[in-house]
Amino acid sequence: MARINTKTGKIIERQEFSGTNPEKQLQQYVEKFLYEHFQTYHLKSFYKIPGGEIDTLAITEDGNPVIIEYKHKKEETILNQIVFYYDWLHERSAKYEFERIAKENKQTKKINVDWSKIRLICIAKEYSKWDISLIKHIDTDIECNSYTYHKDELDIHLDPIINQNKKQKNTEHTKIHSTKELTLDIHRNKADEEWKKILDIVRDGILSLGDDVTEGYAPEYIKYYVKTTFADIHVRKKKLIIQLRINSKTFHDPKRLSKDISNRNWTTNREVKLENKAHIKYVIGLIKQAYKYQVS
Repeated sequence: MARINTKTGKIIERQEFSGTNPEKQLQQYVEKFLYEHFQTYHLKSFYKIPGGEIDTLAITEDGNPVIIEYKHKKEETILNQIVFYYDWLHERSAKYEFERIAKENKQTKKINVDWSKIRLICIAKEYSKWDISLIKHIDTDIECNSYTYHKDELDIHLDPIINQNKKQKNTEHTKIHSTKELTLDIHRNKADEEWKKILDIVRDGILSLGDDVTEGYAPEYIKYYVKTTFADIHVRKKKLIIQLRINSKTFHDPKRLSKDISNRNWTTNREVKLENKAHIKYVIGLIKQAYKYQVS
């Protein structure tokens, strides 16, 4: 799909990574903005293990281990590689090593490793026919992203083709196995006691915006909608990540707490992190703008 500069009307041409190792260049760009892309902290690059080398080893802000693999050439497979690394990380000695690395990192030394989930992320220009076939048979959840590179811009987004095949598999799996009922408490319990109270204040503020506001629960977030969703809350231990659907022309954020996420192609297009309780009232005001845009 063509990308157009709205000011000049000119098409922004796609580019290729120059040099002899485009895959390494891609990795360097992603690692530079790892938190902005995936809310994770970098630990190691090209980390050697028995039988292989992990491109990027990282950890989420909630303490989940992360493995990231990159591929530039379409004909190369990537899924079997990341599953091999996933198996290695389940070994007792590997867990001990990962925890040591996290504790020695200045950014992550206070994060407790949570082994309840290992996050697997693939980033490829395109996925091979072998990967598209293989994803139908893999039970492990893998985030399959594709990327486009334009002048001074790198876009990373969930690949629609390979994730469509994964979604079909998950739908069939859901028919066979009953899933845990989603409730408010599942999300509240992700926060510590202080942030549970802050979440309750924000929820009350949203629900008081109008009788037409409905609260719902998805596996990863709490959603608020009238006709469609206008706000999502992703609960963390000591923060709330709130995503809004707003009118970018009229949205007013003088403190600049929010950032544009329209390039992710989601229903929501703005994100704000509530990390300071002093900003509760201000953030509810931002959510109110999203609500008013929804009902206008």
